[in-house]
Amino acid sequence: MATRHTSAAEVRSERGLISLKKAAALVDVDRKTIRHWIDAGLLQGYKLNGNMWRVNLHEVLALARPVITSDTDGAA
Repeated sequence: MATRHTSAAEVRSERGLISLKKAAALVDVDRKTIRHWIDAGLLQGYKLNGNMWRVNLHEVLALARPVITSDTDGAA
């Protein structure tokens, strides 16, 4: 019986982990902003192989949700 080896890319994909570069591009911010969000505890970061950072796609998108504002000056 043959065994199937799961690649690291498949594991990251299943968990929804993406690079900081991809995360930054998704929400139109700089990669440094993603690192600041990790440092501030707004986003969980995962460090791979000692220097590669990954974040969860769904967490990034949750931080970049639309804000509903109300018009307070009465203008139509």
